[in-house]
Amino acid sequence: MELPGQRQLQIEDYIEIILRRKWFIIIPFAASIIGIIIALIFIPPLYKSTTLILVEPQKVPEAYVNPTITADIKDRLSTITQQVMSRTRLESVVNEFNLYQDKKGKTAADEIVEVMRSNIVIDVKGDTKGKGLDSFTIAYIGYEPETVMHVTNRLASLFIEENLKVREQQAEGTTEFLDAQLQGLKTALESQEVQIKAFKEKFMGELPSQLEANLRTLDRLQLELQINNDSLRSAEDRKIMLERQLTEIGAAPVTATGRGFAGPPADPLRVRLANLQVELSQLSSMYTDKYPDIVRIKNEIADIEVQLKKEKSQEKGSNTPVIPQVIIDNPLYAALATQLMEVSAETKNLKEKQREITKNIAVLQGRVERIPAREQQMAALMRDYENSRANYQSLLNKKLDAQLAENLEKRQKGEQFRILDPANLPTKPFKPDPKKIILIGLALGLGSGFGLTFLLEYIDASFRKAEDVYAVIGIPVLASVPRIGVR
Repeated sequence: MELPGQRQLQIEDYIEIILRRKWFIIIPFAASIIGIIIALIFIPPLYKSTTLILVEPQKVPEAYVNPTITADIKDRLSTITQQVMSRTRLESVVNEFNLYQDKKGKTAADEIVEVMRSNIVIDVKGDTKGKGLDSFTIAYIGYEPETVMHVTNRLASLFIEENLKVREQQAEGTTEFLDAQLQGLKTALESQEVQIKAFKEKFMGELPSQLEANLRTLDRLQLELQINNDSLRSAEDRKIMLERQLTEIGAAPVTATGRGFAGPPADPLRVRLANLQVELSQLSSMYTDKYPDIVRIKNEIADIEVQLKKEKSQEKGSNTPVIPQVIIDNPLYAALATQLMEVSAETKNLKEKQREITKNIAVLQGRVERIPAREQQMAALMRDYENSRANYQSLLNKKLDAQLAENLEKRQKGEQFRILDPANLPTKPFKPDPKKIILIGLALGLGSGFGLTFLLEYIDASFRKAEDVYAVIGIPVLASVPRIGVR
């Protein structure tokens, strides 16, 4: 130690200073010894119990069941810690083990909870950045060794229970969310199916899938129309020929023997009566008496017969020669008339069929022309339907996976916490540490003594030796008076 304005001190100088200032060193040292003894006597011992919890991975391979909980284990552990360290949980532990009895009634409940939080230590083992986390420790510090051990075990069980509860709730929440989304998408999908069904029913025959069938039907109808037209022309030709033949027979009537003779032409009423009788015979074989054409023909026949009776009575009164009317009884005429009726009916049927086929062709052509527009409308409906169905199937698969993960958590086959080392019963105090207290006390005592000595020597400007005078003023000392002791 070199004081300002003084010479370099030697070892004997230090010894002299220590001897001279010994009480300034002894008194703080003695005070530190007394403080150490008081601390060792009055500071209550604190005990610490620790338990090790292992983070076990999922027991079923993820290739078979994907877990729905993908949060980092460190984040989940932080969440679980906040839940376990909540005021409600810690108050229940305090009441369960009657902790901090000396503070109850004097300190608020929240302050007691804060004290307990400060006495709980959680230490994470392994790599905290990811899946390297494989274990963590829970420690509790208290005054009674057995109570400390039980509280530590209780905290460990709370962590395990909370982890299972959190994982199960998250799995159930995932399943419920997917189920709600699935129900909504199912409703939309059913609505789209109803729209598609209504569209198909409304535009039946105009759907894109029916184009080929419509074209085949159209070809068939066109072929039928061509055949029907050919048949119609043939029937009309036969009708014209039969009408010509009947006209010729009516112009040259024949006798019952079949030989013709020259005479006046046949009465038109009788020819008409013969034609109506032939037509009535044909219709009677096909329809009942209430058929409209049969009723009409019968009425017309009755009118003609009335007219013929009048003509006959007039002819008798006027003595006019009667013209032989054997045309009705002519078999050839009857046969031709029958054929004419058949050809007329055939012509009528062919014309009706022609109109029907033409109408059907027009309908089919309209359908074929509208198919492109329907195809675009159908494509829009099917596109939305396919997207909804794909989303529905995807959500359904996710829901099944979530249900598997939920069953995995309920059966405790997922990732979970397991106590590897139960809480130990502490045999010696965690705090205070006697060695540390002694070392700290001695260091404080000696440090304060030597520090005070250094301070006093630093501010003391007196000369103790002749060398001090020479070191300051540079003049040698000729004589010195020694210290005279008083008796």
